[in-house]
Amino acid sequence: MPPASLNPAELLVDGAAWAGKVYLNTAAEGLLLKDCAAAVQQYLADKSTGEPGRVPMWAALERARERAGLLLGVPAARTAIVSSTTEALNTIAQGIDWRAGDEVVFTSVEFPSNMFPWVVLPEQGVKTHIVSPRDGLVRLEDILEQITPNTRLVTLSQVSYATGQHLDPKPIWERVRNTKTLLCIDATQAAARVDVSGEHADFVVASGFKWMNSIHGAAILTASTRVLEQGIRGPAGWFSAESCYAPDRLERFHPRADAGRFHAGMPNFDSVYSLAAALDFHTPDRVAGRRAQLEPLVTRTWTGLKELGLPVLTPADPTDRAGIVAMSCPTPEAVQRHLAERGIFIHGDDNRVRAAIHWYTTADQIDRYLAAVKELLC
Repeated sequence: MPPASLNPAELLVDGAAWAGKVYLNTAAEGLLLKDCAAAVQQYLADKSTGEPGRVPMWAALERARERAGLLLGVPAARTAIVSSTTEALNTIAQGIDWRAGDEVVFTSVEFPSNMFPWVVLPEQGVKTHIVSPRDGLVRLEDILEQITPNTRLVTLSQVSYATGQHLDPKPIWERVRNTKTLLCIDATQAAARVDVSGEHADFVVASGFKWMNSIHGAAILTASTRVLEQGIRGPAGWFSAESCYAPDRLERFHPRADAGRFHAGMPNFDSVYSLAAALDFHTPDRVAGRRAQLEPLVTRTWTGLKELGLPVLTPADPTDRAGIVAMSCPTPEAVQRHLAERGIFIHGDDNRVRAAIHWYTTADQIDRYLAAVKELLC
C-alpha cells in the first residue's frame, strides 16, 4: 500500500475516481497532482494582472530551478527548465561543435527523442556507435568498449522506456569525466522514481509529465561545470543572452554563464508553476525511499508474469530495474484495449506491454492486473 501520508484520493486530481481503477501507465502519462492544478490556477491569476504578474512568474522559475537542482543534486545555477526532453536533447546536439571524425555512443533501446538527434549527425561526418542488448540486457561493458579517444558524447537512458532496465551511469562517468567525452543521461523514466545524480553526468534531462505528475510543457536540463566552462551553449535568444543590450550585440552573442544559456526565450510559465509544485511533492528524501518501498510490487508484477509463462523483458535482478515491468506481446494494442475495458490502464505498442508502478500503486491493483492478463491467456 502507499504510505498513509500519501493518499491518492486526497493528492491527485480526480483521485477518488481512480480508487476503483488500476493505473499502471505512469511511464507514458503520470496522474496529475492537485497541487499542480492549483499552481496552474495561480499562474492564471498572476497572468491576469498583466506585467506586474511577471514578478511571481520569475520567482516560480527560480523555484523550479532550485527544486530541480535539489532533486538531481546540483546547484540551481546548473539547472535549466525547457519545454521538453526532445528540446533539451536537440539543444545539446546543436550546442556541441561537432568535428568530422567525432563519435557518439548510444543504445538501440533509446526512446526516439534520444535517438533522432544523433542519427542525423553522420551528415556532419560524425560516426555513431549503437550498443544493442545482449541476452535482453544493455551491458555497461559494451558501452565502455565503444568509447574511444574520438568519442565526443555518450548518451543513454538511466531507465529504458522499452524494457525497464535500470543502468547506473556512474561507471561511465568515471571513465569519461577526465576526458573530452561528454555523458548525457535521459532520466525521464527515472527522475522522481529512483535516485538520479546530476553530478555523475555532463547533462541530465527529464520530463515533468510522467513520474513527476506534472503537466506538459516543462522539462529539466542540468549541465556540468565543465560544460559551462567549455562554452557549450544553447540557442541564441534574448533569455539565453548575458545581456540583451550588450554594446556589441549586433556583432556577437554573449551566452549566460550559467545553465540559463539553455533557455531560449519566455518560459512556459503555466508548466513552470506546475513543475515547481510537483518538485515540492517529489522531495529528494521521498524519492530516495521510493525504490526500496515499491520494489516488492515490482517483484510481484515481474514474478506473476513469469509464472504465467510470459516473455518478460525487464531484468530479473532488482538492482537492474526501477518502476517499469515490460513484456513482449504480438498484439499490444488489443491487450491495452482489453484491460482498459476492465478499468486497468497499461501501455501497449511496439510489440510489448508495459506496466509502470508508482507511489499510488497498491498490491491489490497488481493482483487485478495479473488476473486480467491471465484471463486473456484462457
